[in-house]
Amino acid sequence: MIKKTILFISVLIFSFAYLRAQESRLEIDTLYHQIDTMQYRFARYVPQNAHYHFQRVKPDSNNTDLLMSVVAAFTSKAPEHVVGTSVSNGKKRIYPTDAETAYCLIVGEEVKIEALSENHKSAIETAVKQKGDYFQQMLLIENAEAKSCEIFKNRATFRRALAQKEGETHLIESLDRMTIDDFIKTLISFGYQQAIYLDMGSWSEGWYRNEGNEIIRIGNNWKSSHLQTNWLVIRKNKSKT
Repeated sequence: MIKKTILFISVLIFSFAYLRAQESRLEIDTLYHQIDTMQYRFARYVPQNAHYHFQRVKPDSNNTDLLMSVVAAFTSKAPEHVVGTSVSNGKKRIYPTDAETAYCLIVGEEVKIEALSENHKSAIETAVKQKGDYFQQMLLIENAEAKSCEIFKNRATFRRALAQKEGETHLIESLDRMTIDDFIKTLISFGYQQAIYLDMGSWSEGWYRNEGNEIIRIGNNWKSSHLQTNWLVIRKNKSKT
């Protein structure tokens, strides 16, 4: 009787773990990092059984397939448009810029963050041919080394990035104001090897869906929310039948 009970509990635990692993969800945790006398807080968003997607159409928070939405590339002054070359579902738009230093290529569930160079054209072609996504932004980390971001100067504000380590891609943001240099150093201390910036400032409004299916708004300045032109979303994977 005891053996049967143990077996039943083991099967139950295994079944629960299996179902949990198959569930599309967003894991959220809080990280801390001390610089001098200041302890900074960070929110980290980790998709499980879900994938990233770049789009130029505003995401509908009523769409329960979407777990999160934030701004990705910079937006120009009026008339507003996505700064740099972008591709969404294989459809390309070009607005030349000399400021951006990196690109993010998304094909299926694979995300690639690289410095802008001559081979970025092949990344654009890949996004177009495979109906993937592509956008340009500022490179923060390459091969676990900090990259210079003089465009941000030494201003302390809230920061957000798409960062990679150990084969995973996380979205991470500071919950306290900090300089871009301190933000980059912190990401490296967390073990991130590649990272690209995501637009903030008055464009910082975003949202995520909690496990209770409630929409939680994030960002500290929503002044320009109505002018947003592009979004990085986390979408549930299609269930395998």
